[in-house]
Amino acid sequence: MVSIIIPALNEESYLPRLLESIRAQDYPDYEIIVADNDSRDRTRSVARAHGARVVRGGVPGVARNRGAAAARGEYLLFVDADTVLPEGFISRIMARFQKDFIDICVPWIRPIDGTNPIYNTIFQFSNTFFKLMEVIQPQGLGICILTTKRLHDRIGGFSEKVRVSEDFDYINRASLVGRFRVYPHVYVYHSVRRYKAEGVGSLVQKQFKSGFIYLFTGRAYDTENYEFGTFSRYVRDERNGKRAEPDGAAARQGRLESKRSAERVSPYGAEVKKLLDSFDRQSRRLRHQIEKIEGDGGEKPAGKAASRTTASRTTASRKTASRKAASGRRPAGGRQRRPG
Repeated sequence: MVSIIIPALNEESYLPRLLESIRAQDYPDYEIIVADNDSRDRTRSVARAHGARVVRGGVPGVARNRGAAAARGEYLLFVDADTVLPEGFISRIMARFQKDFIDICVPWIRPIDGTNPIYNTIFQFSNTFFKLMEVIQPQGLGICILTTKRLHDRIGGFSEKVRVSEDFDYINRASLVGRFRVYPHVYVYHSVRRYKAEGVGSLVQKQFKSGFIYLFTGRAYDTENYEFGTFSRYVRDERNGKRAEPDGAAARQGRLESKRSAERVSPYGAEVKKLLDSFDRQSRRLRHQIEKIEGDGGEKPAGKAASRTTASRTTASRKTASRKAASGRRPAGGRQRRPG
């Protein structure tokens, strides 16, 4: 049996979509456990209405551990509430998992809830980075992790001492005991709501910082100020009409450091070189798109942007009409002056 464990906090808007995608799977043997962190909305009732068991949650690491403690399955599938599983996902990832005799894996991630091309670039960049790290220093996102309950229990579950980057720490400790893989041809969809709330540049900078602190120190990046479910000060800034400051330099520095690190593992051969080439292309594309956002002043709501554009065009038209009218008036003396 696969126990699907979903940490949740105020997820009544996104949780139904995930639960419906689980119900549409062709894999018959699973259970759903929602670890709820005292939600103030209808999260618990939505979960029960879709046949899920609800247990007490907490911050993501704590919620996942509590869900795993209540699980009856041999396999644990940790999935974030703003994720969607494509048709046949559980069957495909379980087939690869069992065929390769591995103990823990993550799929690739594709974006939903946003049409900006930069989201595809960011996700592809991250996917390539994690696949490259598979042969250097295993890491991945807690958006979707499949593992065995035996391995989870053996390593003591997720660390409850850190609030963020607990997924990096978990995968690293698990890979020291069991076999870890990143699967490019098996994927889930994940919402881009955090990029919209925090700002693309700001969140990319945070993710690079987390990834490279972990890469070079082996320690998970943590912060005491991160507020789950509210996205901390970034939402407050957005509500006040401010824009989170993007930082294209973070993308450039990240690309440089990753390339230098990967050069040290050249003995791994053609597969690593192929990944590096893809990583480099995605880095350049990501840098270009972030710089374009910076140059445009960030993403603006379509309605406001359109109204400002219309107003500026109207003002320009009035100024043009005024100049034409002024050029056609007679001088004060009553007669037009002739050239020369």
